[in-house]
Amino acid sequence: MVEGDVSGSDQPSFILKHIIENTKESTMDSKIAAMLALLLVTFNVAAEETDTIQNIKEILVEAAPTTVPDLIRPSPLEGIYEVFYGTEVMYVSADGRYVFQGQMIDLIDGKKNLTREAANQARKVYLTKVLEQESISFGPENARYEVTIFTDIDCGYCRKLHNEIEQYAEQGITVNYLLFPRNGLDAGSAQKSVNVWCSADRKAALTAAKQGETLESLECDNPVAAHFEIGRKVGVSGTPSIMMPNGELLPGYVPAADLIKRLDDQAFVEALSKSIVPLDN
Repeated sequence: MVEGDVSGSDQPSFILKHIIENTKESTMDSKIAAMLALLLVTFNVAAEETDTIQNIKEILVEAAPTTVPDLIRPSPLEGIYEVFYGTEVMYVSADGRYVFQGQMIDLIDGKKNLTREAANQARKVYLTKVLEQESISFGPENARYEVTIFTDIDCGYCRKLHNEIEQYAEQGITVNYLLFPRNGLDAGSAQKSVNVWCSADRKAALTAAKQGETLESLECDNPVAAHFEIGRKVGVSGTPSIMMPNGELLPGYVPAADLIKRLDDQAFVEALSKSIVPLDN
């Protein structure tokens, strides 16, 4: 079961809306941009394609001057390019005239979802950035797994999940919370997030806030804006959103018993993939 609050935050098509409406979207830092750029190596981008990519970028930036693509590369479909804004993937024609969103499926190769694979590639890059963030952690001393959860103070399903935090600990799961006010940094829940972070006991303050208690209004150096920005970049469109150890993003509330099963399955698949030895031709 996966449930969550999806209102208030940008939906998956928010970049396309920004291009159409010419609204503001901040760009990623140079370190992450450089990491994403390494993905181009696997596509062996030829010199002539560099000019095409530059032309596409200029057209997109002209359409939305404050919205800059993080990465543009050829897609598996000839004449169509993938455009990355964080982990969101769009497609654009080689002449930059047509832009669209959707799922690209390879019907020959096992009905593989190529759009999802591309987004997962980018998300793995961002996983390092997510793990660098300061968080508020709940869990056992010797946890089997750690997950990162983007949470909103006022989100109903976030509160439901936190009310069951001991169940996650009993399953051997540590929860690292990042604060994600889903209605934006000007919303009331954003100040509540700051109040939690600036409290002497953040864990106790977070629990109290999620129980509806009013905390003292505080100010201090805090990572709430950074948490919100990285959440947007990895595709968080509602809360809670659970980032798995491999960078997969699960939208919504997942009970502890279901989450541990997903984690065990994921660990099994990864261990199996490492143990497979390719046969000689």
